[in-house]
Amino acid sequence: MTIHFPWGSLLRGVLGHDEAALAGVAALLAPGATAHVLFSVTARDGVPQPRAQLGAVYAAAGLQLAERRPATATEIAASGSTWAKKLRAGSARPVTRLTLCRATNTGPKC
Repeated sequence: MTIHFPWGSLLRGVLGHDEAALAGVAALLAPGATAHVLFSVTARDGVPQPRAQLGAVYAAAGLQLAERRPATATEIAASGSTWAKKLRAGSARPVTRLTLCRATNTGPKC
């Protein structure tokens, strides 16, 4: 699954502030499947920053946070997102890349 520059409840779910939206993301992933997320949030957006214990929030939804890091310019460009271009994401504002995976039936690791 790929999620590029979400907004609204999907963004709140990815950031760990909307459990129902996050549960919906988790439900779309088969056990062992991976989701890649690019998002950009600044204080002036009026959206809460990612929860401090994001890994624990994801674990409660049956997901594992495999990676959280700044996105590269190549990854941002490869997204093909017109919203990213409009935001000047990566140059005027930071972009974060998350890799999530759904726990398998045999254990929490993906």
